[in-house]
Amino acid sequence: MSRTATEVLRAAAFGCAAVALVLSLAHDRADGPRWDVLAALVAGAACAGAWALATRGRPVPRPAPRPWPGLPSVLHRDPVDWYAVVSTSLAGITPFAAYRFASWGEVGDAWMVLWALPLVLWALLTLPALWRALVRPFPERHRFLAQDAAAGQVYAVRFVLESGQWVRIIDEDHRKLVDPTPSVVQMLRLRDEHGAYYGTQPLSEGAFGPSGIGPFSRFAAASRGEHVWVMWPARWETVLAVARRKGRPAYPVAMVSETGAMVWGWAALDHTDRYLTDPAHLRPTVPGLAARPLRPLPAFRPEVHGRMFLSLAVALAALTPVLLDVVSGAVSGGLGLLAAAALVHAPLTASSANSRTPDTDRFDVPPVQDFRVRG
Repeated sequence: MSRTATEVLRAAAFGCAAVALVLSLAHDRADGPRWDVLAALVAGAACAGAWALATRGRPVPRPAPRPWPGLPSVLHRDPVDWYAVVSTSLAGITPFAAYRFASWGEVGDAWMVLWALPLVLWALLTLPALWRALVRPFPERHRFLAQDAAAGQVYAVRFVLESGQWVRIIDEDHRKLVDPTPSVVQMLRLRDEHGAYYGTQPLSEGAFGPSGIGPFSRFAAASRGEHVWVMWPARWETVLAVARRKGRPAYPVAMVSETGAMVWGWAALDHTDRYLTDPAHLRPTVPGLAARPLRPLPAFRPEVHGRMFLSLAVALAALTPVLLDVVSGAVSGGLGLLAAAALVHAPLTASSANSRTPDTDRFDVPPVQDFRVRG
């Protein structure tokens, strides 16, 4: 199935969920079955299932080769991921809407308010994630890099992207002695023309940890084994002063493939000065040439999406008797509360699995590095 068809299925699933949400909020529970809401939910489930079948095990497509026009002078921020915006909005509002629909007029006002308050709090907790998806905060140091590229000069070095790595590290100050949970770092493993290795990390790890389906992981998979350019700002001394004064101790970088795709990232201060102190690496950018920020390209993964789909199935099963109007009173309220709990659990379990389970099609997974052990 083509990528366009799978994107249509994914968009349709979100659209059906949004329609069901609007219908349940716009009209209170009326006498008789609510076939409109149930039909929207079933259609959304069918589209989600079809998307899962169509994308399961699909590798990241390799871009077609094209002539290298030079270093871009226009470095855009990552575009708004409207799927992330819609899914975050639905994750925040839907649990409250499901409980309200099932409980309105069926349980006492005191019980209604008691159980609605945690769901309202949950909706408020999703606002920071929604803000990050819409505003896409851009660090000051990366603005320096974008300005220097537009002005016509940046430091840049051509590397071979050997692999994307999902590095698991146990810090030396980790207090847990038995079965410690390692922290996860995503890196691009790069090799320059002299055989020296260099590593870069993504600009943002997302609201719930590192993403296995985001632009950084797609860049790692699509450009593996290919030449890529790493760009640093021409005013690197100013950036270094900012890094030492506040924030993350790292240089801003843009990784650009020779097909024009790019991702933003960070690079450690160590091992970077060898490139920035060589005037031969100060290169011009091509006026008007714009890099192409990558969009996420998700595919169904049972270890990430399986439990999420199971939670959504529980919510649909709990709401079905309510929508068919075969239950009332405390039973209806209890089913609404069960559906709300399942709807809260669904994004949490997917985010947790996504941040600790690498996609081996996009990342290599080296052994765990335990810095508590000498040598």
